[in-house]
Amino acid sequence: MRQPFSLSPNKYLLYHGSIEALYGAVDAFGPAPETKARVDVLAIEGTAATVRVTLEDWHGLAFTDFHNMIKEDGQCKILAKVFHQYL
Repeated sequence: MRQPFSLSPNKYLLYHGSIEALYGAVDAFGPAPETKARVDVLAIEGTAATVRVTLEDWHGLAFTDFHNMIKEDGQCKILAKVFHQYL
């Protein structure tokens, strides 16, 4: 079975598969209270939204995530996530 997270040859952090893989990586790395985060809502149309999340200094790493979300039964849920990691 493939590990839920790994480093690519150029040191990019990679996640594979379901959201549980991301949760596993977060659990494995542990808390990062020094992390700075910013959330920007890029678009909302009815029950759909696109959100940009910028993370700085998450265990020495920086990312920009893009989340596609849907509102269902009064709750927003992430349907898809892609990210760029800064080196």
